[in-house]
Amino acid sequence: MAAVVSVVGHANAGKTTLIARLISSLAARGYRVAAVKHAAHGYEIDSRGKDSWQFFQAGANRVLVVGPESLTVHTRHDREPTLSELGSRMDGVDLILAEGFKSQTGPKIEVLRQGYSEGRLSLGSDLIAVVSDCPLDGGVSCFRPDQVEPLADFIESRFLQNGGRCPTR
Repeated sequence: MAAVVSVVGHANAGKTTLIARLISSLAARGYRVAAVKHAAHGYEIDSRGKDSWQFFQAGANRVLVVGPESLTVHTRHDREPTLSELGSRMDGVDLILAEGFKSQTGPKIEVLRQGYSEGRLSLGSDLIAVVSDCPLDGGVSCFRPDQVEPLADFIESRFLQNGGRCPTR
């Protein structure tokens, strides 16, 4: 199973932007990266009234939407799956970057941004790095928001070089 790293922080701190930039950097290095977005308050996969929306609303346990370049699977479940369970469902990737899931166990990168972060999260030993636009003291690696390549190097050395598959290297 691929390593799972969660990117956590308060709303609008820059988590999505950071993940997108990390995906771009790691994909350019030849790694296959999956992303998982935690929608803690629920979501709808499709627009109201579309065929796949109607199938799910009618009670289908699984709806697949297939196009020439993508496949989306919408699965109904009785309880929210853990990150570990989600990771076991993702074949063919080297790394999974998850946005959110701060209460689940596993390595986390905290994103802090002046004016948006209400203080540090209590992440204990799961915290492996911090990305922040304000100076920090701490016992973990710290990166500025513009240091995506050094952060990608950190992730690569910690999670990908010892067992990650990189077809271009």
